[in-house]
Amino acid sequence: TIQRTNRVTTPMAVVCLFFLLQFVAVLLGYAQESISLPEMEWDGHLKIYSRILFPKSDSVYQYVGLSPNYDGYGELRLNNKTFFSDTLFMEVNYEALAGGGGTREDGEKLKAHCPAIFPDGLSGPIRDEHRFFNLTAPLHEGERSVLYHRLDRAFFSFSPDWGEIRIGRQAVTWGHGFTFNPMDLFNSFAPTDLERDYKTGDDLVLVHFPVKRADVDLIYAAHRDPDTDKAGIDQSSLGVKLHTNIGRLETDVMVARHYKDIVTGIGTAGNLADAAFRLDLIGTVLDQKSRGRGYYISGVANLDYSWVWLDRNWYGYIELYYNGLSDNDYADQLLDPAVSDRLDRGELFALGRWYASANVNLEIHPLVNAYITPIINLHDGSGILLPRVVYDFSDNIRISLTLLLNWGAAGTEYGGFVIPDTGFTTAPADRVSAWITWFF
Repeated sequence: TIQRTNRVTTPMAVVCLFFLLQFVAVLLGYAQESISLPEMEWDGHLKIYSRILFPKSDSVYQYVGLSPNYDGYGELRLNNKTFFSDTLFMEVNYEALAGGGGTREDGEKLKAHCPAIFPDGLSGPIRDEHRFFNLTAPLHEGERSVLYHRLDRAFFSFSPDWGEIRIGRQAVTWGHGFTFNPMDLFNSFAPTDLERDYKTGDDLVLVHFPVKRADVDLIYAAHRDPDTDKAGIDQSSLGVKLHTNIGRLETDVMVARHYKDIVTGIGTAGNLADAAFRLDLIGTVLDQKSRGRGYYISGVANLDYSWVWLDRNWYGYIELYYNGLSDNDYADQLLDPAVSDRLDRGELFALGRWYASANVNLEIHPLVNAYITPIINLHDGSGILLPRVVYDFSDNIRISLTLLLNWGAAGTEYGGFVIPDTGFTTAPADRVSAWITWFF
């Protein structure tokens, strides 16, 4: 049995790296401008988040108690850009997060009781075990609380005459999906992620350059095997994406070696009357067959539109998502490495084959917006409903209130099904969340 290797980063190491990068910025600034210091830009936010989680009787919480869990978190983010010249800059984003509550306490109990199933509990720090560098360091990990800090961005950008080169921890997004985005191979957002101010960074090299009427992205994303801590081409991603216009259609073509699989994709976006549409199709050749298949197709299509009704501004979209890796046997799929590895890496968020989602946004007042987002598994009829209200209290303070409601019969994806050989049921918990964010 292979034992998981934990790459430990000390709290001081993260702080030292942050200030080391700033020191390098100053030195490079002196090299570029022998007299003045490099120009710097600072911004960030402070976020206070709270939620109440309501466990269901047929979920894993039945082993640790079904009373509501009260959780709270605080997040500080500091963003720095240092400009050495017109062609060279560095960006470093620092995060410090603290919080905990009943969900963490229950997760620690489950981790102690079933470490093979819950190796990380139910609530904890963002994990860097798949990334090349471990830039997350715990300051405190208790039964009910956790405190950690990390670098979410740390990269240099150089812009020669022919394009741009970025090296380090950064965020890159491919694809046109709203709720689901199968073309996005690098830390894509989960469908239930409603706060999308920042995408989690990854350790990669990005080269961007124009070619005639097209733009080309070359990416190498360095990863590690979390069990062995080894890095190499079999644990990493190497891809190229071409973006061009074909008539009035924006078109993307991508090819990648993602871990040991070959991924190809084509996407397009354009206008349909007064609406906008997007379509992505992705084909994946698996290194090892998955339930008798060596190849599968996934895709997403959406249509969005804005309008005025009852003297109010409205916006909405509808989206259809196809996951060709699924055969709608959820329990069996969890035993398939092609599925479980993607779930663990945060690339796959759904176990069904066909999904429909939508979003409607009503501007109640220029400072108050209401949203509602349903996600429906079209095979079993189960789903998620995500209503949300956002109040821009001032120019730099935002208040949000969100519900997450699941429905479905027993044996469905969102109603809950039995995890093989465990006796645990996956029934997700409903929750109500509120947070306030101060941007500076």
